[in-house]
Amino acid sequence: MRWPILALLLVLVPSVASAQFTYDPPGQLVPGSGTGRADDTVYVPGMRYPIEVAPSYPNSQVWGVGGSQGPSGGQCDERNYSYPWQDNYCESRQWDMPLCPSGNGHQGQDIRPSTCADVTHWAVAAEDGQITSIGSYSVNLMTASGTRHRYLHLDAGTLAVSEGQSVSRGDRIGLVSNEFGGTPTTYHLHYDILQFSQEAGASVYVPTYMSLVRSYEELIDQPVMPCAVVPAGGGIVDDYGPCFTAYGNPQFWREETSDEANDTRFHWTNGFENATPSNWARWRLFFEEAGRYRVEFNVVSTRAVSKIVPYTVKHGTDESDFIVDQSAVDGWHVLGEFDFVADNNVAQYVDVFDNTGDSASDQHITADAIRLTRLDGANNDMGGTPDMGANNVNNANNVNNVNNANNVNNANNGNGGDGDGEVSTSSGCCATVTNEPRMPPFAIVALLLGVIVLRRRRN
Repeated sequence: MRWPILALLLVLVPSVASAQFTYDPPGQLVPGSGTGRADDTVYVPGMRYPIEVAPSYPNSQVWGVGGSQGPSGGQCDERNYSYPWQDNYCESRQWDMPLCPSGNGHQGQDIRPSTCADVTHWAVAAEDGQITSIGSYSVNLMTASGTRHRYLHLDAGTLAVSEGQSVSRGDRIGLVSNEFGGTPTTYHLHYDILQFSQEAGASVYVPTYMSLVRSYEELIDQPVMPCAVVPAGGGIVDDYGPCFTAYGNPQFWREETSDEANDTRFHWTNGFENATPSNWARWRLFFEEAGRYRVEFNVVSTRAVSKIVPYTVKHGTDESDFIVDQSAVDGWHVLGEFDFVADNNVAQYVDVFDNTGDSASDQHITADAIRLTRLDGANNDMGGTPDMGANNVNNANNVNNVNNANNVNNANNGNGGDGDGEVSTSSGCCATVTNEPRMPPFAIVALLLGVIVLRRRRN
């Protein structure tokens, strides 16, 4: 009976790939490694994750364990091969980077494959395209849309592509190595995306992080989990709940208490004159039922000064922009009525921005709560408006799910004003969860072996 028992025990061993996938917010770099860009945008929606198999671990090589600026240890330390992921776009480097808060930084994302092994793990094509150039340790893939995917630290002797070759999404390109032009680096893939940016007015290296997150969720078949769900009749999304994030330099997001606030606490910052925001906030919206909802925001009058505060409402696949005079508002104010969908894979949210256009100082703007009221279909029979605050949460997994490469309002470059492009994590981030744990291949083999032994014994 020993073999069947062993087989059953093996089946119960969880696989690494079925563990909960978690990731730090975009723009949150290792402390001391520079200032990141808090950008939720998925610049390449529908792309294939550039490593063939999971698990995989994007994080810092320089500031990771064993790195030149990181904790002592070796590159194969288990801490480098674990969740959560960490963004390292804009990490301190000398490269000219217009979208980074400091104007220079790391051009993409470093990705460790599943194990610390040389010339073992395949990098694959993120999209259909053509191989336009091959260097001593690099491969460039250009798509029909003009997006360039670049792969660095591949082993030149085992490339599966040649210059000028057309490739399809998911085709093998090369094996991840430590090649770095004669000076070895860690075993990892440096991956970056060059794309035209309306914000920069040129083709630049854009943030890769959220494109990697979404493509990895597809690879491991993990659905997006909402931070909290608005009930069918509507509800309140508070700035101290899991669906709110304040972006920008946390030093310039002030927090105060007031009887006018939804739960006596609220955030405020200063408006300023700039083409792009520095500090901004987002309330992410996930709905139990699709329908038409009235959207309102709460203003704390003691800190509401600016007369030209920009808001954006993303509803379904549409987006609506507004300019609001907060100084004329006391309490709840209607932004409008919108049709929302009940699909966790569609980004829906309310944003407020600090690039008001105010040239005077102390032009405060407030960020408190958002209230949604159902106007069709289901009625709210809960005896009031449910509050999705910190203590009333259906699911506290904070998900940043934006899929609009051209909306510059979704980008925070930290120019001017009060901010410098850091992210203030007012709520925890981020996790996706499998519907079912996956059975690892060795466990399946062990189970079959156990069945065979049982049959022999019965015979």
